[in-house]
Amino acid sequence: MSVNNPFDFSSKSVVLTGAAGGLGQPIVQAFAEAGADIALCDVNEKALNIATEGVKRFGGRVVAGKVDLCVPKEVEVFAQSVCNTFQKIDILVNLVGGIIRKPSIDYPLEDWQRIIDINLKACWVCCQAVGKIMIRQKYGRIINFSSNAGLHGVPGYPAYSPAKAGVIALTRVLAVEWGPFGICTNALSPGFTKTPFNAELLEDPKRVERILMRMPLGQVLPDDALVGPTLFLASDAARWINGHTLNVDSGYNIT
Repeated sequence: MSVNNPFDFSSKSVVLTGAAGGLGQPIVQAFAEAGADIALCDVNEKALNIATEGVKRFGGRVVAGKVDLCVPKEVEVFAQSVCNTFQKIDILVNLVGGIIRKPSIDYPLEDWQRIIDINLKACWVCCQAVGKIMIRQKYGRIINFSSNAGLHGVPGYPAYSPAKAGVIALTRVLAVEWGPFGICTNALSPGFTKTPFNAELLEDPKRVERILMRMPLGQVLPDDALVGPTLFLASDAARWINGHTLNVDSGYNIT
């Protein structure tokens, strides 16, 4: 391992799912700046095209596909096409996610199932499809995005919190099963972050004040706060970290 520049990804290929979202865009750009070959998939075709054009500015190779990440066949076809193009898949970053906030007593079952699918099922489908390739090549780095909501009881999150807790549990299972094949599987647990995802909450000063009381650094996380942690877990500098959930939350979990 070179310690001179652990964030040099010029020989790596990276698949990013749900890449067109608010957290995804800075991470996609960072991997592109670091020289990686990039594969992007998302169901939002317009946002996906914008993200793809952003990668092209850095001169690296990029492929993109509109994919329903809850449909195994679509994900498998995309993963194999990426492998055919780049000859391998070194890194998978599962950014896919979504939320519907409603009181638990009024939460419709169809909304509950949709949020479980978007956050947990999609993560599993992507891990399985790319994991098969990584097992064959006996190398891989998987970073699954969970949330602080998966570690705490949050009012109005009866589907999102269980789904994100499930992502952490899934990460641990895969770390144990796939570690012998040279695959490290870890999770990131973001705290309250300034993205379109949280725009409605950011408009509520009292809600923000309550959140900041539990964030010792005293600030809402910027949208690029997950860039460094993601690249670290994807790099060989983190080669001995497996099955871990890294909280990126300004200290929320210790208050």
